[in-house]
Amino acid sequence: MGLNYAATLGAFLKNPEKGLKLFEDIDDSIKEKVHNFKQVQVHVDSTQTNLYVKGTIHTQNQTSTCIIQDEHTNVVFLSKNNDILIDNKNTVSKQSNLIQDLRKMSISDIVDLVNDLDPKDIEFLYDGVKMNLELADYAKNHNLSLSSSFENELILTLTAAIEARLSGCPLSTKSSSGAGTKGIALILPIHIVALEQHISKEKELKALALGHLLNRYINSYIGKLSPMCTCVMASSTACSAALVYMFGGSKEQIGYAIKNMTGTVTGMICDGGKVGCSLKVTTGTISALLCAKTALNNAPLKKSDGIVAKTPEKCIQNMAYLSNVGMKDVDTTIVEIMENRF
Repeated sequence: MGLNYAATLGAFLKNPEKGLKLFEDIDDSIKEKVHNFKQVQVHVDSTQTNLYVKGTIHTQNQTSTCIIQDEHTNVVFLSKNNDILIDNKNTVSKQSNLIQDLRKMSISDIVDLVNDLDPKDIEFLYDGVKMNLELADYAKNHNLSLSSSFENELILTLTAAIEARLSGCPLSTKSSSGAGTKGIALILPIHIVALEQHISKEKELKALALGHLLNRYINSYIGKLSPMCTCVMASSTACSAALVYMFGGSKEQIGYAIKNMTGTVTGMICDGGKVGCSLKVTTGTISALLCAKTALNNAPLKKSDGIVAKTPEKCIQNMAYLSNVGMKDVDTTIVEIMENRF
């Protein structure tokens, strides 16, 4: 849904240096050009398994091709007519040194890191709270929200923000681990619970920091794209652990939350970003709250419960193995269903 429009936008926007902020330059003139342009074709390349987009533009005097792979802004190939400007197609993508260092840490190490942070150094995390609350308010004020179906304020705000973002709201969103919906799923529940329970801002900031770090940690195993919903698998799991931390839970109890989420939400499929994701993330958030509560009451799932493991680190690795190995053909099946539905 929307791929033709997105591809056409790419032809008319001339600001690649802005990265994921390039939509800032969309104005009425651009929208009119995109609306009137009909000469675009989109095809699925079933040979690719990870994030992959190849775009080719033909004009009267020029043909240009660009390929991005693995990361949303990772250009691996660029050509103009017969001249190849960039060719890194056969280069194995490596995670940044920071992410590699994060993967080597245990959950306990990450908690220690957060405990040692100076609140002044992580004050910027509150920008994400303000940004995503503005997004939710926009949805409520423009009648975009599904909120009439829910009574809980947390659910209202969460569904409103996600629906606004995935409906094309012109406001920005604060991402986590490279995705806007992941940011909403992580940031807003922590903030709203902190507000309702009168948690200090310092403790909330550190909970946000822990949540972002754990989200990145889990995503580093599962990968940028997955046949399973990483907004729930990673972000909601990180959120649950961060909630335990915010309420003064021990490292062991933080691990319990991860174990409980592993045995609860693992397996939810990802069939693309769309308005319906608001209901998926709501499900993840309800599970995050439940798993945090049970963790604080020292009630973890045991290693004999399905894919739940002895340690939270191994739980995360099991989730990743299930996604990357056990469900490797699910993406192909999902695309086939989407292609044949009309």
